Amino acid sequence: MDDPTLLLHWLFSFLALFIMAARLVWRKVAKQDLNLGDWFTVAAIVCALTRVGLIHVVLTWGTNNVSAAYRKNHTFTDEEIYRREIGSKLSIVNRVFYNSSLWLQKLVLLDVYRRLLLNLRFEKITIWSFCAIFFGTYVACQVTTFSECDPFHLYWQVVPDPSACSKAQLQLVVVGVLNIFTDFMLLVLPLPLVFSLKTPWQRKVQLYALFTLGVFIIAITVIRLPINITNKDSQINRSTWASTELLTAAIVVNAPTLYGLWNKRRQTRSSANTYGVGGGGGGGTSGLRYYGHGTNVSTAHRSAARRDDSEEAYAMNARRKMGPMEGIMQTKEVIVSEFRQEPDRKGGPYEHLPDDVENASSHSSQHGILKK
Repeated sequence: MDDPTLLLHWLFSFLALFIMAARLVWRKVAKQDLNLGDWFTVAAIVCALTRVGLIHVVLTWGTNNVSAAYRKNHTFTDEEIYRREIGSKLSIVNRVFYNSSLWLQKLVLLDVYRRLLLNLRFEKITIWSFCAIFFGTYVACQVTTFSECDPFHLYWQVVPDPSACSKAQLQLVVVGVLNIFTDFMLLVLPLPLVFSLKTPWQRKVQLYALFTLGVFIIAITVIRLPINITNKDSQINRSTWASTELLTAAIVVNAPTLYGLWNKRRQTRSSANTYGVGGGGGGGTSGLRYYGHGTNVSTAHRSAARRDDSEEAYAMNARRKMGPMEGIMQTKEVIVSEFRQEPDRKGGPYEHLPDDVENASSHSSQHGILKK
């Protein structure tokens, strides 16, 4: 085992864990509750942490995956056989956690898109179809992981030569192809939504760039498959590419959420610097908070505005039919929150309509996507 390989394994794993942890920490700092995607991220962190320990032993002790030339000129000691058997068993367990980590990351990204699709007429069929396909492909990967060698002990047999099944080439191809297929599904899902946005083309380009980062995961998988097949006798090669793929997935999957959290923080600071709430003195703006070009909202509505400030900054344009509006609060970022007056309480207080961007869609009146 080469020391640089182990170093790369730890470095890439640490970076992936750091990115996922940053998402969770930033969410709590912003005083937001963890959503479903965050809990999938927690599960992915557990899988990644487990894999770190497993692969460390695999790379240090080795496996039964060695070339025929090496076997011909090498005499295995009892200690080496023991270590390689343990390493081979752990490499099988690692494949389970590796597959789980990849598919959990897909669910994290699907949760982001689920909130963009909310209230669309094809929302449920789309999400359930994706979930069914993800479940089926995940099961196929795990079944292939354990069904290539017969009898099963060939997976960790060192001597005599356990044959080609121990190299798990079928498992490599199945996971790779299904990974490319499901990543492509996620890649194209948000594109029609972005295309339908009534926003400047520069903004659309920015959003296309953000949501098409998944092409890098596909590229990594396409590149690694022929390389791993060519170097089928090298566990080091396979593990290094797997670590690279997991790091790329962590970056791509968490980019929209991290960007949204950062963008929301930037907007909040900008609003705090640009607009203020006056005091009770003369010439002040007591009881009013200004939003955008002269539009204001009364003190009674400040708490609703503060709730909006804590949420993720993505949503899309409104198309869903709403009730009669008697007041509009509009920010500079073109986020609209409505206040509806009860018909039997004329002149009474307004009722704030929910402005939950976490649950917004292109057909809801609170949807704006990753605002400038």
